Amino acid sequence: MKQSVEQVREVGTSRHTNGANGDPSIGDVLRHARKQLMTRRILVAIAVILLVTFGVFCVVNGYFERLIDYLIGLAE
Repeated sequence: MKQSVEQVREVGTSRHTNGANGDPSIGDVLRHARKQLMTRRILVAIAVILLVTFGVFCVVNGYFERLIDYLIGLAE
């Protein structure tokens, strides 16, 4: 017979995500937080790239110069 000290190791994917009382384990919480963090970083990077691209587009096509002239005209 097995004693309570001897436990069979399980593969990580075969473990339940919820414990006996329904609360997720610390590892599950950390894995979920890491996925959210990576998703957030990717979305922020995409947004920054789009803003920089839009800025370069405006400068190249002369929209930025017209905007500056308009703002200077308002100040006068």
